[in-house]
Amino acid sequence: MRELMFSMMRLSCTVTIFGMEQAQNAMLAPADTRAALTRLCNTLDSMADALASKLDGPKKAALESMSNSQMDMIERTTDAANLDAVSMDTAADFMRKTSESLASIMNGSPKGKAVNGRAA
Repeated sequence: MRELMFSMMRLSCTVTIFGMEQAQNAMLAPADTRAALTRLCNTLDSMADALASKLDGPKKAALESMSNSQMDMIERTTDAANLDAVSMDTAADFMRKTSESLASIMNGSPKGKAVNGRAA
């Protein structure tokens, strides 16, 4: 049972860090950022589809319901906050700071990096 819990936690961490890395790469893409974001979306969708294909019927239905709810929430949030107006530089800076903070935590650094005057 311990090995199963470890595997589940490792998968969750790996997917999270991979997603952050891919988002950061897309935000920092020097040439065509839109193309980089499209490639990122395709990669993440492909991974999600591969995992979803392993689910049984009721769990696939639950995943579909959760996905629809999340998309609705994102659409409402972006409409309310006008997130499309956020500059790519701001998004890239946010991803860089988040990645640095996470790397500091993962490396066990007691100092961490200061972000906006606070310890990360």
